[in-house]
Amino acid sequence: MDIAQLVVSAAASGDRTAVTVAPPVAERDARYPLRGREQLIAELLRLCAGRSDGRVHVLHGMSGCGKTAVALELVHRLSGTGPRRVWWVDARHAATFAAGMRAVGRQAGLGGDEVGENAADALWERLGSFTRPWLLIVDNAEDLSVLDGPGRLAAGTGWLRPHAHPGGLVVVATRHGVARLWGGAAVLHAVGPLPPDDAAQVLLDHAGEQAGAVGAACALGVRLGGLPLALSMAGSYLAEVNTMPVALREAGTPSDFASYHRVLNEHGSSLNPARVIARAWQMSVELLHQMGFVHAGRLLTVLAAFGEAPIPYTLLLRPKVSAVAPGLGDLDGTTLWRTLRELAALGLMDPLDISATNGGLPCVRLHPLIRDIARAETTTAVTLIEQALRLEEVRIPPEDPQSWSAWAALTPHALDLLQHAGDGRPRLSASQRTVCAEAAELAARYLQTQGLFAQARRGFERVLSIRSEVLGTDHVETVTTRHNLASILHDLGALHEAEPLRVQVWRALERICGAEHHDTLIARHELGRLLHDIGRLDGAEDHLHCVFQARLRSGGERNSDTLAARHELARVLHDRGNLEGARREYQALLAIRLEQFGEDHPRTTTARHNHACVLHDMGLLQQAHDECRRVLASRTGLYGFAHPKTLATAHLLAIVLHAMSRSAEALQVVQQVCEAAVRLLGVDHPQTRRYTRDLDRFTQGGAGEEE
Repeated sequence: MDIAQLVVSAAASGDRTAVTVAPPVAERDARYPLRGREQLIAELLRLCAGRSDGRVHVLHGMSGCGKTAVALELVHRLSGTGPRRVWWVDARHAATFAAGMRAVGRQAGLGGDEVGENAADALWERLGSFTRPWLLIVDNAEDLSVLDGPGRLAAGTGWLRPHAHPGGLVVVATRHGVARLWGGAAVLHAVGPLPPDDAAQVLLDHAGEQAGAVGAACALGVRLGGLPLALSMAGSYLAEVNTMPVALREAGTPSDFASYHRVLNEHGSSLNPARVIARAWQMSVELLHQMGFVHAGRLLTVLAAFGEAPIPYTLLLRPKVSAVAPGLGDLDGTTLWRTLRELAALGLMDPLDISATNGGLPCVRLHPLIRDIARAETTTAVTLIEQALRLEEVRIPPEDPQSWSAWAALTPHALDLLQHAGDGRPRLSASQRTVCAEAAELAARYLQTQGLFAQARRGFERVLSIRSEVLGTDHVETVTTRHNLASILHDLGALHEAEPLRVQVWRALERICGAEHHDTLIARHELGRLLHDIGRLDGAEDHLHCVFQARLRSGGERNSDTLAARHELARVLHDRGNLEGARREYQALLAIRLEQFGEDHPRTTTARHNHACVLHDMGLLQQAHDECRRVLASRTGLYGFAHPKTLATAHLLAIVLHAMSRSAEALQVVQQVCEAAVRLLGVDHPQTRRYTRDLDRFTQGGAGEEE
């Protein structure tokens, strides 16, 4: 059984997420000029020429209409017009979007402290007085809540706001064109289908004149609904066919506009864009099969089975993983890579992400329309997730920072598959639902380490429901999930809600595994830790002392679990007022942790933080200050500022500064802590309430906080 012990929470700081804010200029191919958008481009260029209205300009339209292409063309046209800063931020995911906006702030000249919790306010103040013209493009803004950030998009207090810079322009690409969602500071520009002449020109650009005359291209353009994605796919298809010797083409393969048009009509006359795209991608896959890429269709279907997030193909489609998937058993690495490249070349998915910005792993992403059309089943995705869980880099516990790049990429897919494993989903067998639960539980543990407690709680609750249904309420894996749910409740400050779960887990494991089994001792350790935080020190000490003695017998005094129990007993000593005894314990623990893990390991920082608490309570303020600074630097570098552990250390630093009569510094720090805690934990979390109290009145003595 794999129970998450002593979870080291770490918020996903935008600063810690690898991102680029450089425009993807290589995606603009000069061979295929932008067609039919001249009026829109001219309007945007006018706004960039020192006549900005300070509003957010929204390019909206259905998937495949070419919103991103318009933004890329704008960047290209501006490239020769003098010095200008251009930033391109992807808004598909909250963490990478926030990281991108903070990166914009840094490049605009904000200091490190300014891109922390007040980053949005500082960013727009800075952009309003920036000395050069600038352009900020936000692409893939489909979940508008991501743009809210610290406030509300429609109110002009989110990540995107009105501004007063005459040479500044904000452009957003999205499917959402409802004015009330954007507020009064936005201007909406519809990016609709292309008129017949422009649609024909797109087909000719991609297919060449050998595919037919302008009239036939016009007719096909109308048949494809003027949708740029469908037009480029059809043109690319015909271009590929016409590079093949005629003798090698299968009978009936369309090779010009008219024959392609006829094939579409044979499969229905509806102008529904989804149906048009469906037939277009089917024809493209058939062509790839003719060219020898026999896995193309199956691979596309498998990719569509995953969630909308970027798909880490080096984890989910690695040959040792995909060997067990139906239809992919003989897919080697070279064939996989070549097939992915061909699929991208025909416009069936985004180009391969070789910059590896998603959790440090290369990914691919299907166009949303193609994903919706091709998604036929999820069982293969379950099989691939199951195999990926066996990879060495994925088997590392999610609490270990070495696993974070893998789990950053896998988590959205694991949680997406969990949607298919719930009650009333008979398509998946009991064993497949168990796999979904296992992957989702690991993903929830990763979210917990990132400080995303509310999301983690939802994951654990759904996993518990599935495990209870499939395995039974008393199965050891169900008990494990109950343990993890109690852990997240503890993190959320719902201590009394967590207590009965802690007791249930300990008693169940004692009955199933025995009193001194490793998992039983973990459960009892966590129960003791919870009782300590509730304030019941006698009960906490009894449990922790029993765990410590059992760990000594089984693992010795330098065993990691023994040291963890010793650490919790030191906290009890501290709270009982035995400061010198607690100090000696923390010093001994810190020396061992430094030897075992080094300065910046989470367990080292926890021991050092608590040592600083004791030093403060003993009145050794300069020593406490130095320890706090060291811990805060380690935690900020490892996790970012917006995390409960980092906030606890920053709060302790504020208390120490106040005790040293450095009141102005203390006030600044505790204000930052309070603002971050309200957003991260909510106003009713015990930690937030503590920080707010200390903002109002700097408590004299004992205001530090242990972990």
